[in-house]
Amino acid sequence: MSDADSPKASLTEPPETTPSSPLSNSREELISRARSFLHSPQIQHEDPNSKHRFLAEKGLTDSEIDALLRELPQQAPMIPPRTYPQPPPSNLPNLLLGISRLFSWLAGGSATLIFIYYRFLLPRITKSLMARQSLKAHHLSLLRNLTTSLAGFKEAQSESLSVLPRPSLYQEPARFAACHSVTEVLATMREKSPSIRDIPSVTLLRCAIEDLNNERDERVDESTTEAIFRYLQERIPQLVAEESLGFEPELWETLSTCPLFSRIPVQTSRPVSPQENEGVEVTMRWTYTPPEPTDPSPLLKSLDGLASSLPRGVKLRTSTFQHTLESVSDLTGYLSTQVYLPYRPPPGMVLHNSGNLSPAEEDLRREIRALKGLVLNRRSFMPSIPRPTSQNIT
Repeated sequence: MSDADSPKASLTEPPETTPSSPLSNSREELISRARSFLHSPQIQHEDPNSKHRFLAEKGLTDSEIDALLRELPQQAPMIPPRTYPQPPPSNLPNLLLGISRLFSWLAGGSATLIFIYYRFLLPRITKSLMARQSLKAHHLSLLRNLTTSLAGFKEAQSESLSVLPRPSLYQEPARFAACHSVTEVLATMREKSPSIRDIPSVTLLRCAIEDLNNERDERVDESTTEAIFRYLQERIPQLVAEESLGFEPELWETLSTCPLFSRIPVQTSRPVSPQENEGVEVTMRWTYTPPEPTDPSPLLKSLDGLASSLPRGVKLRTSTFQHTLESVSDLTGYLSTQVYLPYRPPPGMVLHNSGNLSPAEEDLRREIRALKGLVLNRRSFMPSIPRPTSQNIT
């Protein structure tokens, strides 16, 4: 076995041929130091190449270093160090910068919008609002004035109408009021108007009741509702025609609502006991009560007095100079309207100063003034023209 194959024996057994010397002792001491160095906990996990290089620098041979390394206990394979990739740089500064830019843009835009609003839009909106408010106040004032005027006009109208006679709702025209039968009404209608609707409902009902009351003998139920409408249909065939279908409801409404018509029970010729009267329907007949004459209003009284005081039978006297008087009156009115109007020369003419008028123009103006004064004086002292008298109202 060579020295390289048995390093342990060479390290443990001293050489036989050579005696112990200080060199061998220092060598053994160096090997023991190297062994204790390799067995230290701080060096055990180091790289073998690093250990070999360090021991070689201390003066040990390769065989001695290999023998010392073989004496070391077997170590577990080294776990490679965990290497992590370097983390990327933080994006927080860029994020903060973007947020600051966003807020700066928002603040700048808001400030610009506020400036534009207060500088341009707000004055226009304020003016428009004030104009609308003033217009609304003006409209309200006009409405108040209109309401006040209408109230005053209504009050004045009510005061003026209080002296006028109130028209009666059921007053008959004069040409129908003189009729006392349906035949007379039809004759009057044929003369004036061919339509049945032109006859007042009160006139038809009144004449029908009068005819039924005059023509009855011993029957007392002839003026009932059925008898009245049956009699009118017999006398006036147009009531059942298609164009007059709505006239009968008008007749019934007038008959039932007009205060001039009233219903009274029919009086029988024989006495009826209370037992017989029970369960028997009482027959009602219609009667007509003429309206009471109303006192004329003060206005009508004054008109009647004025009409009675006027002379009757006076004819209007016509003068031969009537046409001349009318012409002079028209000329006076024309001159009165034209004399105060400013002078307007015709187009194309140059307006001259009135102080530079020619003698002919001055004479013409003097003649016009004289004629105007003559006409006005003539009109002022003109004798009164007799007017036609109104006939007395009966």
